[in-house]
Amino acid sequence: MAHDSDNSGTVIPPTEAAILTSGNMTELELILPDLGDEDLPEIAIFLVACAMRFHSDPDFVQDQLEWLVRAHDTEVDEGLKPDQLNSANDD
Repeated sequence: MAHDSDNSGTVIPPTEAAILTSGNMTELELILPDLGDEDLPEIAIFLVACAMRFHSDPDFVQDQLEWLVRAHDTEVDEGLKPDQLNSANDD
């Protein structure tokens, strides 16, 4: 699927799914592949759920975006990453 006739758009392969912004980034557009009788993969179902939640409850989405900003600003210490763990860290 090609968007934007001036060739600056993005081509979504026919087997991929995407959420796109449109209307000067004021609207979301959900692109899903035609899989025939096959079920959508879990990640594509997640994209559908995100798009549905955005359209049905935009305040929730705004709350989540604000939460992400606050979490980023506070730089919460999440502890050691798995590759940083070793037996010397055991109590």
